[in-house]
Amino acid sequence: MTQQGNVEVLEPWTNLATNRPVAVSNERLARLARELLPITVQGDAIQYQINRLPGGWVVELINNRGVSKKNNQPATTDPTAIAQVTLIPRIECTTINEWRSGRIHQPADSITVEIGPGATEFVEFVLSE
Repeated sequence: MTQQGNVEVLEPWTNLATNRPVAVSNERLARLARELLPITVQGDAIQYQINRLPGGWVVELINNRGVSKKNNQPATTDPTAIAQVTLIPRIECTTINEWRSGRIHQPADSITVEIGPGATEFVEFVLSE
């Protein structure tokens, strides 16, 4: 990595899993997430996205584990493939709401959420005013 004025120029990097060149390395993406995202997601491997709301933030958690799809057959689900993740807000909030389960959490340093196999949960972090 080099600096050219206010622009950071990254060294070329190849993804070891795909052997293809990428714009940003996995390590750099992880560092950016740690430094810049308002909520940290830790725990079991899941998909997630964080979106801004007028009064706070919402995290969508997607558990793809435990779902098997085969040609010409309905998908089957392994009920034991529950994902546990810990959400750590880096923002001050008044409440934390799980939209699908209806659970309401008081502000805390972290909360743990369980997501069933093939399920999605949305967790809203309502900002302090």
